[in-house]
Amino acid sequence: MNVIKGVFTDWKIAKRLLITLLLIFLFRWGTLITIPGVNFDQGNIDQSSFIGIMDMLGGGGISKFSIFAMGVSPYITASIIIQLLSSDVIPYLTRLTKQGEKGSIKIEKITRILTIGIAIVQSLALIIAFESAGKFTDAAGTATNIGTMELIGLTMIMVSGSMISLWIADQITTSGVGNGTSIIILVGIVARMPTLLLNQFIWFTGSSSTSEQLLTSVIQFALYLLFTGSLIWLIAYFETSQRRIPIQQTGQGLNLVNDKQTYLPIKINPAGVIPVIFASSIMSLPGTIAQFFQGTAGSYWVTTHFALTDPFGLSIYTLLLILFTFFYAHININSEQISENFQKSSTFVIGVTPGKETEKYISGVVTSLSVMGATFLTLLAITPYLLTFMGMPRSIAVGGTSMIILVSVSMDTWEQLQARVIASNTTVKQKEKINNKKNNSNSHTILFD
Repeated sequence: MNVIKGVFTDWKIAKRLLITLLLIFLFRWGTLITIPGVNFDQGNIDQSSFIGIMDMLGGGGISKFSIFAMGVSPYITASIIIQLLSSDVIPYLTRLTKQGEKGSIKIEKITRILTIGIAIVQSLALIIAFESAGKFTDAAGTATNIGTMELIGLTMIMVSGSMISLWIADQITTSGVGNGTSIIILVGIVARMPTLLLNQFIWFTGSSSTSEQLLTSVIQFALYLLFTGSLIWLIAYFETSQRRIPIQQTGQGLNLVNDKQTYLPIKINPAGVIPVIFASSIMSLPGTIAQFFQGTAGSYWVTTHFALTDPFGLSIYTLLLILFTFFYAHININSEQISENFQKSSTFVIGVTPGKETEKYISGVVTSLSVMGATFLTLLAITPYLLTFMGMPRSIAVGGTSMIILVSVSMDTWEQLQARVIASNTTVKQKEKINNKKNNSNSHTILFD
């Protein structure tokens, strides 16, 4: 309630929230506008295919072939490539990562340039995929082919739309609330929820011919919603859980009282939601490349087996989730940097020797927590696809990947909003103290005179 009150009483925070909502509206408006100059046969997209994964990461505009069809998907792919190459693969990029803010700015520029190239490739792949599926039609509804000039024009529009989407995400990050890229993905997931719930209800109740069967179907649907709600609660609980490492400053004496003990908090899932987003993005790459070799046996094999509903594709996705969880856990929690900061501030982990021993200890904790995080994320992400193997239609299975992103990004945005409210209240109290001191000083001067 304090956060909601702070939003309505602090104009700066309310302004940020309003800007975020307006930018979200602008993006959603763009995802509803089909690219002009073509007739596109809109329809449901298989969320387990490479197009479905791109649709989720882009923000939900592919199904309508909108001007924001790709959204921020090319930027996410470019970020993955640059981060992987910065891990002692390309020395120049590795040096930039160690140059602080100056190096981060240069890396971001390189990422943006790479984003344009990836956007061109993904645009061409989508156009080719939709053309082969007969999505482009004439006025009579007959499938047509895309000419060379049309191909160039559509590619330019889609790339421009992707860069505008990235600009919207940047504005949300700098002038709004939350991480803009994550919120763009979140918006696309939320927009699909009403249709998903309706499809689920129809699937559960569609075959009911009597009132007793209808009642049974409604109860089954309610139990399914309860199961989904339980998963959401479990994700939220897991995301807020922490491993607390007791720390102490030199010369203060050993604290044995729990409420006075200082801790280094590390999340049970140190990598956060990044592994899910990045693993999904990587899974879309083989299908994207395969579109340029349509009609070949290799293209058919890749398209078929790299889908998340195929055991091979699901196994690769699982492996990527695990690898990215360990990789980003150690990026988010830099044990070497933490150890150095502890030594500079004369802080130590209780029972652990400062320096290398502290670094090894924290690294070991992060690794052990990553095992839990990888297991949790993997089980949640693959469960919906396992349900499809058991007979549930793909169109109604609640995506574990989408659910993880939905809960994690929502919680992260709420925490940022809460932090701004707390910071605003602290600033107000400091100003009040300064004003009180000035008033007291003036009153003393008057009495003295």
